[in-house]
Amino acid sequence: MPNVQFAKVREPRHDAAVKAKIFTFVQKLTEDDTTAALHIEPMQQAADSRARTGRVDQFWRAVLYRIDTPTAGTTYVYAGTWPHDQAIERARTRALRINPVTGVIEFYEAIGEGGGAQGVPTASPSLPAPAPKKESYLGTNGYLRPELEALLGFDPAVADALYAATSDDELLAISENRENEWERLAILGLAVLDTIDKIRADLRLDHQEDVPDDASDDERLQKGLEHPAAKMQFTFIDNDEELRRVIEGEDFGAWRVFLHPEQREYATKSRNGAFRLTGGAGTGKTVVLLHRARHLHRANVTGRVILTTFNRSLAEALKRDLERLDGSIVRVEKLGEAGVLVRGVDQLAAAVRDQAGAAFWASAEAVYGSPIEPRNPFDGNQETSFWQSAIDSAGQSLPPQLQSPAFFEGEYLHVVLSQSITTREQYFTARRPGRGVALDRRKRADVWTVIEAYRQATSLAGKMSFAELAAVATATLNAGAMDGAPADHLLVDEGQDLSPLHWGLLRALVAEGPDDLFIAEDSHQRIYGQRVVLSRHGIAIRGRSRRLTLNYRTTQQNLGFAMSVLEGGEYLDVEEGQEEVNGYRSSRRGPAPLLVGNPNATAQYETVAATVRGWIEEGVPPQNIAILARTNSRRDAVKTALAERGVTVSAVISGEGQGASPVVMTMHNAKGQEFSRVVLFDVSEGQMPAPWALDQAAPEERDDVLLRERSLLYVAASRARDELVITWGGEPSVLLSGSWS
Repeated sequence: MPNVQFAKVREPRHDAAVKAKIFTFVQKLTEDDTTAALHIEPMQQAADSRARTGRVDQFWRAVLYRIDTPTAGTTYVYAGTWPHDQAIERARTRALRINPVTGVIEFYEAIGEGGGAQGVPTASPSLPAPAPKKESYLGTNGYLRPELEALLGFDPAVADALYAATSDDELLAISENRENEWERLAILGLAVLDTIDKIRADLRLDHQEDVPDDASDDERLQKGLEHPAAKMQFTFIDNDEELRRVIEGEDFGAWRVFLHPEQREYATKSRNGAFRLTGGAGTGKTVVLLHRARHLHRANVTGRVILTTFNRSLAEALKRDLERLDGSIVRVEKLGEAGVLVRGVDQLAAAVRDQAGAAFWASAEAVYGSPIEPRNPFDGNQETSFWQSAIDSAGQSLPPQLQSPAFFEGEYLHVVLSQSITTREQYFTARRPGRGVALDRRKRADVWTVIEAYRQATSLAGKMSFAELAAVATATLNAGAMDGAPADHLLVDEGQDLSPLHWGLLRALVAEGPDDLFIAEDSHQRIYGQRVVLSRHGIAIRGRSRRLTLNYRTTQQNLGFAMSVLEGGEYLDVEEGQEEVNGYRSSRRGPAPLLVGNPNATAQYETVAATVRGWIEEGVPPQNIAILARTNSRRDAVKTALAERGVTVSAVISGEGQGASPVVMTMHNAKGQEFSRVVLFDVSEGQMPAPWALDQAAPEERDDVLLRERSLLYVAASRARDELVITWGGEPSVLLSGSWS
C-alpha cells in the first residue's frame, strides 16, 4: 500500500463535488496504485522521471511524484488537482529536488526540453524582469547578491530578480508568486530586513537530515520530507478521516497540518518549567496551543492536560478546533481525568467547587475570614449594582472620584482577594502595586467600610463574584482538598486578559515541574482588567519567553493599520518588560484599509449598507462579512438601520456566525474570530474611546482605560483577512489620529 504526502500548492479552488472525487481518488491510490481506473501514467520527456498524473475524472487530473525506497516503500507526493491539459504540463515541466544549499525538498521548473540539469524553483506567473537602472533595495540595505545563492539557496534567476527589486513591495510581489513555502518566507524576511542568519534560523535551514553518502536520489527525497522547513508544505496523511479534513478544508486546512518550523518547535519541545509564547493577533499562538495539547496527549495518554482560556465562548471555539485537529484525542469532562479537558477559566473554578463539595465552602475561610454557606455566582451586571449600593450606603465620605464601582471592583480583585485580606488591619498594611490611586490610612478605612457593606449584602443575597469563586477554588486546591494538583500540563490561551485570581487558580491546578504551564498571550490585546505580573503569582517565566512575528491571518496593509492604532501607548508585558510593536510581518498583500468619514449617522449607515451590498455582489460569501461596533447599543442600531436599507445581518452575541448572513457584533465578542471582510463601525469621537469607560475610571486609571480602548480597536482591526473598512460619523476618534493616511 503506497503512502501519500500532500503538498500545499496553489491549485484551483474545487467545489464540493470535485473534492469528493479527489478524496475517492487518493483513497484508492493508497489502497492499490495499480488500479486501472486511476490511470497512473508517467510523463514523456518529463523534467522528473518520478512525475505522474492520475485521473480524478474526465476533466480533472492529479499531479503526483512517485518516490521508491527500501525502507518506506512507495510514496506519492500529491501536488494538486488541475484541468487535464494543465495537469499534464505541470507534471512534465516541474520536478522535485533537494535544494543543494538548504536541504529542503522543493518544486522547481526545468529549463529546456526534457528537463535539463538547471532549473528555477517553481513560480507562477513568470519572474518580474530585472530593473538594472534602479537602485537595489537589498543592495542599499547591506545584502550581497552572492549571499542569496550561497546562504539562502535561491536559484540564480530568482536571486537576480530579488536583487533587482527596488522596494520591499517588489520583493513581496515576487514572494507571492513562489510556490515553495520556504522561498516565500525567506523573501518576506528579506523584505523586512531580517539578517541572513535570522532567516536561516527561523526556517531551520541549518538543520541537516542524516542521509548516508551512498543514498539514492529517492532516499534523499524521502528524507527531505522530514526537514522542518519541508513540513510547512508537505504532510503525511495516515487515515481517511484526516484525508477528508485536509481535502475539504480551506487551503488544505493549513493550520492543522502545515506548521512553520518555529511553531512546530514550540508545540513539541519540552521545557523545564512555565513557558510564555507571545505574538500579535493572527500569528498562530492558538494553533501552537492546539498542537501542543495533541503532542502532550500523544506522548502520554494517561496524562492530564487542561486547555483553558478567558471565557466559555472562546473555550468552545478551542474545543471545536481541537476536534478538527484530531478527532482521536480523548476529551474529558472532569478535573483529574486522563485526557484533555477544555474549559474557560471560570468554569475550572466552578469544577473545583462542584468536585470538592463541602471542602470548598470550608476553604472560604481563607478568603472571607470564616466559612460560608453555599452561594451562586453573579449573573450579568449584578456585581456592579451591589458595589453601587455599598457605596451609596457606606462610601459617602470618600472623594467623588473614588465613589465608583469600577474602582472598587479593581481594588477588591487586585488587592483584597489577591492577598487574601480578611480584616481592616491587614488592609491597612497591604501593598497595592499597579493600582494608581494613592490611599492614606483614612481613605483605606473608608474603602474597607464599603467592602464590608458589599460583603454583607452579597452574603444576604447568597451571591459571590467569579473572582471570589476563583479565590475560594484556589484556597481549596492549596489546602489539598482534591488530593494534589488535578493536572499534569496546563495550556493557557488569551493570557493577557486573565486576572490575578485566575493566575492563582491556574498555578494551583498544576504542580510546578517540566512542561507545567504553557501560556499564550499578547499584551497588545489586553481589553479586560489591569496588567498582571506573573512572578507575583508564583509563575516564573523569565528566560522562557518567545515571540511569534509572522502573521497568518491578515494582509500586510491591514496589519500595518492595526499596529498603527497602538502607536503612542506604552505596553508592558507580564514580565514587566516593554512589549514591542515592531517586527510583525505578513506574507499576504491586499488593498489598503479604507477610512470613510461621514457627516452624520444617516450617511454612515448608507456607507455601511453600500459596502456590505457591494461585497456580496462581488461574490463574497455573506457569512464571511462582519460589522464590528463598540457597544451592544451600536450593534443593534446598525442591524436595524441596515435592515431598513435592504441588507439583512445577524446580530451575534458570542461564538460563531449564525446562518448565511453577514454578522454584526461588538468588538469584544469578535475576539478569537476572523472574517474575509470587516467594517469597523462608528469609530467616531464620542464613541471610541467610550465616554462611560473614562467617566467611571479614577483619574489615575484613565491612561490604562485609554490603553485598553486602543487595544480593543487593534483587536477589531486584526479580525480582517482581506479587506478592512473603517467608518465614522462627524469627527473621527482620536484613536485614528495619525494611524493611517
